[in-house]
Amino acid sequence: MTTRVVFCVSDHTGLTAETYAHSIVSRFQSVKADYETRPFIDDMDKLSTVVEEIDMVARQGTRPIVFSTLTDPDMSETLSKANGLVLGLFDGFVEQLGEELGLEADTTVGMYHGIGDVGTYQVRLDALDFTLTTDDGLGTDRYQMADIIVVGVSRVGKTPTCLYLSMQYGLRAANYPLTGEELESTELPQALHPYRDRLFGLTIDPTRLFQIRQKRRPDSSYSSFEQCTREVSAAERMFKANSIPTTDSTTRSIEEITATLMREADLDRKL
Repeated sequence: MTTRVVFCVSDHTGLTAETYAHSIVSRFQSVKADYETRPFIDDMDKLSTVVEEIDMVARQGTRPIVFSTLTDPDMSETLSKANGLVLGLFDGFVEQLGEELGLEADTTVGMYHGIGDVGTYQVRLDALDFTLTTDDGLGTDRYQMADIIVVGVSRVGKTPTCLYLSMQYGLRAANYPLTGEELESTELPQALHPYRDRLFGLTIDPTRLFQIRQKRRPDSSYSSFEQCTREVSAAERMFKANSIPTTDSTTRSIEEITATLMREADLDRKL
């Protein structure tokens, strides 16, 4: 396996550069990437330090790969002279879009990840607060405010899915764990009855669930393969009996799970 150093250089948080870098590099499965993120590179002195780092890596072996979201043209030009494969993520696209719109792009740093519209920012904060206060079966008295209620057995991925929905889509996402006696029947738990149209089920392969639970509580009845199999089967019977839309989290990333959920549940983003 080939190892390459990958720099993600940004004049703000670096999240866009990181996301894009991971997405592109992951397509080359024989490459092991060592990621180095350099956020808030917003002046030439900071950039000079980064260029020195890139050049040093190149001198030690293979030149690094550099993903950049710098917006200042002069800084982008300086970075392009570093001894690496420099990929400016905005190069070409911004200019082409500006020509199409008949407008000049704003080069203000942090336009995307800044607060910007205070109303939109508040939507995200309110959604996140709702998700945290209704996590793992808490706050069922607030379910009437939910956009979606994710249901499944323990450790199937409910909490990270809901957090992503609130942070990225601005949705009020609650989650409810199916446990114990609730799994002995195909009837929905009482707390979920009034919200049948907002439910979405997560399931998982029992073998994968066994692996996850073993890390949390090794060699316990909770993490036994037999218990994992029983719970998953019971939850799937409940979903089927109540016509609850479901997706399998076994091999899917959080991004894939939430995209599927948004489509299947016909939800609209609020951000």
